[in-house]
Order: sequence, then C-alpha cells, then structure tokens
Amino acid sequence: MTKKIPDKMLDELSKLITTHIGLHFPEKKWNALNKGIQSVINDLDTDIHQLFQNLYSSPPKEIVDALTNRLTIGETYFLRDKNFFQILQDHILRGIIEHPKRKIKKIIFWSAGCATGEEPYSIAILIDQMAPVLKNWDITIIGSDINPNALNKARKGIYSNWSLRGTPEKIIKKYFTPTDRNYFEIAPHIRQMVNFFQLNLMNDHYPAALNFYEAINIILCRNVLMYFNDQGRNRVLQKLSKLVIDNGWLITGPAESGFVNLPEFTPVRFSNALYHRKGLPRKTIENLNPIRISRNDHRLRPTVSVHYDKRITDRKYARRITDSAAFRSPEKPKYDIYQEAFNDYNRGNYLQAVNKLLTIVSTGQNNNHSFLMKTESMILLAKSYANIGELESARIWCEKAIDAEKLNPEIYYFLSTIFQSAGDIDDSIKSLKQSIYLDPEFIMAHFTLGMLLLQKKMPAESGKSMQNALSLLAHKDAEEILPYSEGMAAGRLIETIKSIKTD
Repeated sequence: MTKKIPDKMLDELSKLITTHIGLHFPEKKWNALNKGIQSVINDLDTDIHQLFQNLYSSPPKEIVDALTNRLTIGETYFLRDKNFFQILQDHILRGIIEHPKRKIKKIIFWSAGCATGEEPYSIAILIDQMAPVLKNWDITIIGSDINPNALNKARKGIYSNWSLRGTPEKIIKKYFTPTDRNYFEIAPHIRQMVNFFQLNLMNDHYPAALNFYEAINIILCRNVLMYFNDQGRNRVLQKLSKLVIDNGWLITGPAESGFVNLPEFTPVRFSNALYHRKGLPRKTIENLNPIRISRNDHRLRPTVSVHYDKRITDRKYARRITDSAAFRSPEKPKYDIYQEAFNDYNRGNYLQAVNKLLTIVSTGQNNNHSFLMKTESMILLAKSYANIGELESARIWCEKAIDAEKLNPEIYYFLSTIFQSAGDIDDSIKSLKQSIYLDPEFIMAHFTLGMLLLQKKMPAESGKSMQNALSLLAHKDAEEILPYSEGMAAGRLIETIKSIKTD
C-alpha cells in the first residue's frame, strides 16, 4: 500500500515541482502526486527528506528525469481523434499545398509533448498516404517530450496493441510488423520520417533544444497545456507563437482551445473542432473542396529531411492559406457527410443519420475516400440503428467496425450493449471479456460484466469483476466522469458497487 505523505509536504512538493518542471498539481490531484513521489523515492533509493533537499536547490538531471517519468501520464495512441487528422488532410494541408503564391514546397510539423511518439508517427503515416499529392515536397516532422523514457520508446518504434486501438486494420497491415505477442514494430521508412528531442516546455530556447531554427507550419500541442497552471500556459503559448510561421497553425486539445487568447492567433472553426491560425481573420476554409488523393501510385513519397542550424524562414514565403479565392474549383463545395450525420444523431434524428451514413459506408465516399472516418461512420451507423430499435442491423455494422479495427475495445463494449438489449447475455459477456482483454483498465466493462455475471447467478465471478472495477476506481478523482457511464462520476459508481451484494 502506498504510504501517505502529509498534506503540508505535498503542498510544498507541488510548488517545487511546478518551479522545476512546470507540472501543476492542485489539491485534487494530490493522490496522484503522492503515488508518483513514492515511486520516485523507490526508483532513486532515497527518502523524502533527501528529495526535498535536492528540489530546494538545483536538482540534478537524474531527479528531474525520475519525476517526469513518474508524474507524466503520456496516454496516447495512433490516429487519436481521427476528426483532427481528417481536417488536417482535407483543409489545413490542402491550403498549404494548393495556394498559388507558394514559393517553396516545404511543410514542417512539431508535435510538442509527443509522449511515446504515436502522434508524430501518425502524421508520418498520413503524409505517406498523401504521397501522390506531396511529390517533391520537403517534409520535416519533429517530436519532443520532457520524459526521456517515453522518447526512448518512441525512437524504438515498437508498440503494444493498446497503442493501435484506434487504427484501421489495413493501416496496421501496411505500416506495422508483428514482433512478440501483442507487439508491433513501425515500418522503417515511417520511423525515419520523425526526429525526437527531449524538451521541457517550461525551459527557454526551444530552437536550441530541438536543434532546429526554421519557422514551423503546424505545431501540435494537444492535451499538454492542461497540466500547467495559468502562468505556465501563458508562458508556453507566448514561446510557441514565436515559432509558428505567419498563417501557420497551433493545434491544441478540445478542452484547451480556450487557453489560446493571444492576439497573434485567429480561431478557425471546423465541423466539431476549433484550431488557431497565426494571422488576421480570413474567410473560413471549412467548406472548401477537400484534397483528392489518387491511390494508384504508392511509389511516390515526399522528401523527408530535417535541416539543422538554419535561421528563421524568410517572411516573404509566408502564405494566406485561408483565402478562399485561391481555391477556385468548378465543383461546388461538399459538406462533410459524417459531421452532418453526427449532428443529426446528437439531435435525435437517427433515421436521417442512418440515411447519410449509408452513403458513406456503402460507397466509401466521405470527402476523398479517406481511411480516417470509415470506422467512425460504421460505429455511428450501428448506434443510430440501435436507437431506432433495429438491433440486428446495429449488430451487423458494429461487427463490420470490429473487422476494420480489431484492437478497439470500445467497439466490443458497444457490441455487448447491443447483445444485452437483444437479450443475448452470453454473447454480451463474451464481448465484454474481449473488451477487457484489449483494455484491462476499462472500468465500465468490468462493472457491466459484474452485473451480467450476477444476473447469470455467478456471484464469485461477479464479485471479482466488481473488485477489479473498485481497484481501478481507487485511482480516480471522485468527481471524474467515467467514459461510457452516461455521465456517472467515479465516486457515485464506487457507492453503487459497494451497495451491490455479490455473495
């Protein structure tokens, strides 16, 4: 059992860690801080008093690395938030590629806070998929993180199936090679497209740390800013803004867009997303025709390189990538069918959502036949059918989604709810077990399995599932809303489980 550090000491530790690393631990996160500090003490074979002594001065790199390793979560996976990658392909990159005033064929990406590398490698995969329209382009992809252990894993490029849970099966087969059981190695040409560097975003001199001095087209800093306090966030944003090229992009996580209040950036709203472009407001690009990618020639690939020790790019090459006059096309702009169906679903117009989604999954037409949103369309179609009571159609499309993404535990969980609604408890239990196999920390899957086993009059097995759920809930804040719980907080589920008699 983890030893409890006194609150007064945790408060002081929180302040010292914010000073040296930038991570912010308010009181509601002290449980996580307590657990992390105890792990650091064990890792370094020291004690709490020696740790304090080091933090009060200038802590050595060994201690900073140990703290960042234990206190940063680094939870990510390939193609996380496919909606973003769809927008990146169809709109942001299209604006860069097709602008008539373009002087140089170069695109630079920086994934700041890349953890174990899934995000920059996902960008590399997307670029490889877009190879026909990026022929002769110079592409640079940089990944950085504060955690050296995470970066070591990123450089190796070997991932468990958990990192591939949102990846289409055909992408796994094309870009990954199975190694040991449940592990996959990324293709060498994709690994070579990304360069990794250790960087604490609280430090100064980003270019020196990255060994890169050119202005950057697209900076991704997703789900990173939320771990800083207000002062830290503003400091990071100011430094990032200086590195973004005029009309370049800053991409944050959905919950972080409100943090970006700098006058240099203009918010640009897309379907179900808000990102920031450096420069004055222009006409929106969200309804422009997306890129059309020919899949006929897979031999074409963009040039990939990293240029060291160069100065900031000449401003004469800055572009107005959102000026719609630059994208004249004989065709009328197409609306994103998936997003329209998604809006119908949220409004309760399930039949309308079904009709739109069928045009996607039956013909493959979602903008440019992209691989990104196909599985999402199947899942939404299955949910729409379930809401109008057509459970057999819901099951069929859910199973098609599983065929497309075999490592996605959330689809198996949804399939279990379909079986349960149809009264097929045995198949529902089977799907839940598969979901837990893929994600052993899926709390609602453990709880639901416990309830079904209790219904099957199997109290011992039910009690084990409930205990698994309680063990995982012990690490959650009481007010944290659990995924797939229909809005239930962790504390409420704990109370519910403890009220259930399984013996």
